[in-house]
Amino acid sequence: MISQEEKSVLSQPLTLEDRRSFMKLPLEERRRRLAQQAEQMIEHYDVEQSREERAEWQGGDIVEY
Repeated sequence: MISQEEKSVLSQPLTLEDRRSFMKLPLEERRRRLAQQAEQMIEHYDVEQSREERAEWQGGDIVEY
């Protein structure tokens, strides 16, 4: 599990320089960082309240006329 201190929130998109520096990292480091970000996204989307809200607007019968 990732602690709150390890999470970083980007307020601006990455610059081209930032993207290039990421691509220069060793493959294992890139994979580690991407796995960490994936874990953060799982936590973000797996919130119970969001799941219930999503079920409300996605659920129900489909009626075609």
